[in-house]
Amino acid sequence: MFVRHGEKPGEDGPPHGVNEHGAHDPESLSVRGWMRAGALGGLFAGAPMHSHPGLVRPKRVLATAASAGKKSHREVATARPIAARIGVTLEDSLAEGKEAHLAQDVLGQTEPALIVWHHGAMAKLVGEFPVVNKSDIPQEWPEDRFDLIWVLVREPGDAVNYRFTAIPQLLLADDQGNT
Repeated sequence: MFVRHGEKPGEDGPPHGVNEHGAHDPESLSVRGWMRAGALGGLFAGAPMHSHPGLVRPKRVLATAASAGKKSHREVATARPIAARIGVTLEDSLAEGKEAHLAQDVLGQTEPALIVWHHGAMAKLVGEFPVVNKSDIPQEWPEDRFDLIWVLVREPGDAVNYRFTAIPQLLLADDQGNT
């Protein structure tokens, strides 16, 4: 399962980014982003559920590490409350550009994983998995969408391949229902 970080600060003014202590931080989430992170924790803690087909309670939560080229803390800030809510350790050692390595790590484990990754590299990351309907994977994560979950579900009777689908989170006011 794949999600983008929660909402980010505005480019030239409000909403501002704030860190976990409430201090202004342009590399952190906006207040709405913090709300989404908390709501995602509740969503994944309650999975599976009929309203969000394909979601399961993750046994691993992985997030993009900040790096010299990408200083954003938004992926980790989004993933941390999810990991805490479901009682797993957040894994945040890989930076953007390590998508093939991350995919191989996830494929080498049997437990379900939630990946909170930088949206600019999300299509590349999902493309590293054996997906039978690769043409359905968008070429890029929609720039204006923070309310999607990309899900890979094993094909029935197939221990190797996955089927891609996108589902709406429907967690906050104004979340879009269509994907």
